[in-house]
Amino acid sequence: MRENNNDLATDTRLEVRSGGDTRADYGGDLASQEGVDLNANTEQTDTVLENFKEDKWNDLSLEEQKQSMTDLADCVAADTGNKNPPEVVFRDDMPDGSYGGYNPETNTLEINENMLDDSMEAADTVAHEMWHAYQQQEASRVPPSEKGQEYQEGFDNYISPEYDFEAYEDQMVEAEAREYAQGFKDRLKKAA
Repeated sequence: MRENNNDLATDTRLEVRSGGDTRADYGGDLASQEGVDLNANTEQTDTVLENFKEDKWNDLSLEEQKQSMTDLADCVAADTGNKNPPEVVFRDDMPDGSYGGYNPETNTLEINENMLDDSMEAADTVAHEMWHAYQQQEASRVPPSEKGQEYQEGFDNYISPEYDFEAYEDQMVEAEAREYAQGFKDRLKKAA
């Protein structure tokens, strides 16, 4: 679950992320290393990201913001080749400070509709959590690829933030998701 300040993990691996700066530097674009060009300058993604520009985002209604987030999730699913993309669910009952999370048990991307005031965080949450959906897809392939086996090992040995926050931030499945989402944030900064 993507959170602003309070870090509470669940056993369904709804992921918790914080704005902390302790991060492993894996160097390079891990998505590209896997042969997935997720941050390619595609017309569809650029069109969707237009709505995430701060001035535009602030003029959108809540329903338009939700649709933009769903559209971004669809772009990521298409780019990653996710054959079973998660359903995007907006909730108004999530804890304050929680942005959202991916739940592999229900294959849902749950978004806190009360935390949509920051367009950059909205895009970051969708991209980060959709990368986790991609990782789950790769881990469940039969037979799994070498990278899929690494993902499964990461999920099997997942470190919760309340146990060891630095180790949580440094684990490969989290570092990759953060790096992928950063690509979208960088594109938004350049477009501003």
